[in-house]
Amino acid sequence: MAARTNPHYEHGLRFTKAGRHADAIDCYQKALAEAPSDPHVLFALGNTARALGMARPAEIFYRQVLALAPDRIEAFINLANLLRANGQAEAARALLEPALARNPQSPEMWLTLGSAFRDANNADEAERHYRRALELRPGYAAALGNLADMLAGKGAYADALPLYDRALREEPDNAQAKLNRAVLHLLTGNLEQGWQDYAARLRIPGKAPVCDHGLPSWKGESLSGKRLLVTAEQGIGDQLMFASMIRDLAARAEADGGSIVLECEPRLAPLFARSFEDIAVHPSRMETRGAEVHASYDWLADGADFAIEMGSLPLHLRGDLAKFPKPNVFLDADEIETLNWQRTLSNAAEGPFIGICWRSGKLTAGRALNFAPLKDWAAFIRDMPGTPVCVQYDATPEEIDMLGEWSGKVVVVPGGIDQKRELDRTCALLSALDAVVSAPTAVCWLSAGAGVPTLKILRDAAWTSFGCDYEPFAPAARCIVPDSVGDWADGFAKARVALNSLFG
Repeated sequence: MAARTNPHYEHGLRFTKAGRHADAIDCYQKALAEAPSDPHVLFALGNTARALGMARPAEIFYRQVLALAPDRIEAFINLANLLRANGQAEAARALLEPALARNPQSPEMWLTLGSAFRDANNADEAERHYRRALELRPGYAAALGNLADMLAGKGAYADALPLYDRALREEPDNAQAKLNRAVLHLLTGNLEQGWQDYAARLRIPGKAPVCDHGLPSWKGESLSGKRLLVTAEQGIGDQLMFASMIRDLAARAEADGGSIVLECEPRLAPLFARSFEDIAVHPSRMETRGAEVHASYDWLADGADFAIEMGSLPLHLRGDLAKFPKPNVFLDADEIETLNWQRTLSNAAEGPFIGICWRSGKLTAGRALNFAPLKDWAAFIRDMPGTPVCVQYDATPEEIDMLGEWSGKVVVVPGGIDQKRELDRTCALLSALDAVVSAPTAVCWLSAGAGVPTLKILRDAAWTSFGCDYEPFAPAARCIVPDSVGDWADGFAKARVALNSLFG
């Protein structure tokens, strides 16, 4: 029975269109039982398994499709993108190169192979492939957006912006292109347009939680007699960064005669409750459904009149740089805990005490580019004043040993604390330090939000700085950016000068 006349397959397509992937996969499996070699059914199963986060079954289904239909381009594309998403850029490239040789007029093939090169940090080949895709299809929105990403990544902002604009003229609903354009606008200081485009993140699965509260969105109107729910963003770093506006929002609500309820990551709830004592703080309740994270609000017993995402607040509160307070210390660490850490550190070594965080806990091949090699950190530690204190929450014993061996200094590892889970205590630990030097992680926002002098070691400019040499959301953080992208030696030389100026 052909897929197009198989009622189970047709029912599955309807479920897929409705986003009901679990129901769809049941239908497709029934269709497959009736037509075990139908590539349409196998392809649908691959797509559905991928949507449900089932990478290995999805790969098997796609490869079965290609065994039956060796020239099915969309199966090559989807399998390659699945491999890329799992950090297998070279495998994606090996899959696509012979397929492209057989289909040299396919812009989709050129685009996807370009992205595999991009994942493998081969910018020149990625750009060449994107340009070839555009030669074959001049209005190809995905290629326009990807080429714009490449140009923006090497600082060619004036060339990148028109490409984003063209991509969005071709596909006005392309949320990823709009979000990437938002980042470029914000990076170059165009905050008003940037924050408008930044709302596109809400339409990209995985970028922000799906909030199941059913409340109307707050558009900046008076809060007189109203209760506003501020919902959490997905990442710890984002929640800390956007929390820098909560006191201003609370003051506005109080002046209007309204009130605020702040939802946040459970690990942040004690810290936020202390820091924002005039508002109600509640830990979020989130669950993963397929590729989406959903937030539930059965805890919101007293209800609310409006809701707004934390990341949408800047549109109403931070429309230009003049609206960012400086200084802005918005996190209140536990004073007794901070004193305890100060005593512990003083008993262990000589100050000044410098917190060191060298990488994210989530490393892929692409993300790893944003973090300096451990040897560069060791060289920096060797020459810096004071005692290095590990504030890398998941540091391995091997990393600590290597830093000590290469730097010739003992790296103090605080005991009796889980720096990943106990964020309130971690904020107190950071507050006990004299300074923090960190890769671009949530540690920067936690330390700078508490007012600790923080040096943020960057590969290149961060959009959150809006073209400044500090973080406007948390001005205690200074951005250390090398003159050439990824020149870690230059970046650490600048960091040494900055740190010495604090303690010289």
